[in-house]
Amino acid sequence: MRGIFFFLLNFYVLVGLAQTNHFEKGKILNSLPVQNSSETYAVYLPTSFDETKLSAVVFIFDPSAYGANGMKTFITSAEKFNYILIASNNTKNGVAYETNFAITNRLFATVFSTFKIDEKQIYAAGFSGGSRLATAIAALTEKIQGVVACGAGLAINKSFTPKKEMFSFVGLVGDEDMNYQEMFNTKALLDKFNVDNELFVYNDTHRWPPSEQIERAFGWLEIQAYKKNIKSVDSQFVQSFFETQYAIADSLVIHNKFRSVQEYESIIKNFASYFELKATQQKLDGIKKSPEYKSQVEQRATYIKEENELYEKFSKVYSNDILAAKSDDNFQWWRKELRRLNIDIENAKATPRGKMLKRLKYSIFAGAYESSMGYIYAEKYQHALYCDQLLVYFNPEQAYWYFRVAQSYARNDDFKHTIRNLKKAKELGLQRFQAIQQSPLFAKFKQKKKFKKLFEEESK
Repeated sequence: MRGIFFFLLNFYVLVGLAQTNHFEKGKILNSLPVQNSSETYAVYLPTSFDETKLSAVVFIFDPSAYGANGMKTFITSAEKFNYILIASNNTKNGVAYETNFAITNRLFATVFSTFKIDEKQIYAAGFSGGSRLATAIAALTEKIQGVVACGAGLAINKSFTPKKEMFSFVGLVGDEDMNYQEMFNTKALLDKFNVDNELFVYNDTHRWPPSEQIERAFGWLEIQAYKKNIKSVDSQFVQSFFETQYAIADSLVIHNKFRSVQEYESIIKNFASYFELKATQQKLDGIKKSPEYKSQVEQRATYIKEENELYEKFSKVYSNDILAAKSDDNFQWWRKELRRLNIDIENAKATPRGKMLKRLKYSIFAGAYESSMGYIYAEKYQHALYCDQLLVYFNPEQAYWYFRVAQSYARNDDFKHTIRNLKKAKELGLQRFQAIQQSPLFAKFKQKKKFKKLFEEESK
């Protein structure tokens, strides 16, 4: 909370002191210094940016602390809506909220003393854990106009939950994203709190959305800005965005009536004040009465139930294993169940059930990965080793995961298994393999013959 306190008290003062430097427009500028720290950020100024005028700004939070990575798919929207894009290179998953708040606080101080920002057009966006951070900051400061939440919903801490009319929230989620169910649950919760919100679903996995989905989200926020009298209505934009949304809804009618209903309901909610939509309502009512729609609703409920049951099965075994920090049967259960899961995914392919199974698999994988990172941070290296060993069975042909296991064995001072997994990573083509010998983690093994031989062979 203290990390946000400075922003709350000093925002208006900072705006008044803003002194814009002459940054290049239309280009991502990375590694800019954050005042009074060793932290950095990335910035993108749209080509129409005018340093003498107040500007809208979007703060972007990437979960891996690589701001420019998250910024790339926002550029089209920045040009269309004339947004400044700002992304931290230091906020990330796996650290306490208070730490990320303090980093954000310093970033705010830098940005608001550098650029002239329109206080009514401050936006936050994030992916995965970055999405939760963006929402938490918006809820705490009450200075954020809208949030674009990609692939995750609200912060787990209930003190960061938004209240009525605090800000507008637009969620973006792929239908193979592990947080697919969460995003629907978030929408239901926000509806309960009377928070203006929207959820757009598209075909994708758990990653930053493509630029067309980001643009769609900001199109919706533009409509909210008209509704709140923050901006004057641009009738040409309203017409264009309406037509785009309608085309998406129409394209889904034949093959995905469930999603088409969501889209038509969104259109009626967002555009009823601009257009006569009686025919659209009739179309929507007709789809809802169709046997195909009712069947898809029932099917979806069945698959969600199956997803939850399977997740519970995997979680139970994982929980038992992680308590002991080992697999009693040398991962035989995991190998059998993952083999079965992969066969089911292949057989189901791109069907709704196939997408559900992919969500399930990635959810288990992501949980093990995040646990590994947490245990490493807490110096519980035996627990981290179990997680890293499990991750290999999700990715048996990828060099990186064997390298992670080698690192875990090194932390546990197990030279034999460190070498064995480094060899496997090398065989699978781990990039920049030679650089490994310079890693401090492997320094204690540098004089051992087998370690030196591994890199001598590589250099030949």
